[in-house]
Amino acid sequence: MKSIQFRPLLWPTLFSIVSFLVLISLGTWQVKRLFWKNNIISNYTEKFEKNKILYEKSFKYDGAQEFRRVLIKGKFLNNKETLIIGKTYEGNAGFHLVTPILTNENKVVLINRGWISEKLKLQKSRPFTIIEEEVTIDGIIRKPQLKGYFVPKNDIKDDFWFTIKPNEIKKARELEKYSFEENFFIDAIRNKNNRKLPIAALGKPNFRNQHLSYAITWYSLAITLLIIYFIFHIKEKRLTFKKRR
Repeated sequence: MKSIQFRPLLWPTLFSIVSFLVLISLGTWQVKRLFWKNNIISNYTEKFEKNKILYEKSFKYDGAQEFRRVLIKGKFLNNKETLIIGKTYEGNAGFHLVTPILTNENKVVLINRGWISEKLKLQKSRPFTIIEEEVTIDGIIRKPQLKGYFVPKNDIKDDFWFTIKPNEIKKARELEKYSFEENFFIDAIRNKNNRKLPIAALGKPNFRNQHLSYAITWYSLAITLLIIYFIFHIKEKRLTFKKRR
């Protein structure tokens, strides 16, 4: 039989306890985020695979239609477009081109048509995006975007846009005279092999989900901290193992 004698040092012990609790908390938070993200992906996939909705006069948005595929017909209001800053495609900087579409029922919905490069910022440099005839857009219903921690607010005065917020774009582009959809916008989607500009979304879920690896990292650091803590006390002869006689 061995007896264990442990005489913990005050400050290393206090530091280790606090650090251990913080690391465990961060790991647990990532596990919760993992379940949250999995639910989002599952919800997206389930709704995306349902039959397409036809956007028409009788359509009423109540939040449950988010991520549903939708078909909408109308004409683009090309002089009311908005460029969303800071978007990349395969490492290339550019914008997302957001154009309002006017339906036959005089309703206006914002369409995120996809990515264009920085050199196409000026409308005159991309006449191919100026479509005058009626179009049918196949897309996904999305809620107004939330601003991230490190994302600036939209600068309406100087026309710098970082997130798609329909109510703000409505005011900036003077679209009040129309029946305007403020509660959602539509992400246009494209065929897998279609890479024509603007490059729209594929539609398939592509959510970044690394929360499990983050959780494992935090828990591993917590375990490593405990190992270092006890090794330190062993070297300082504050933790000993003696055989009982």
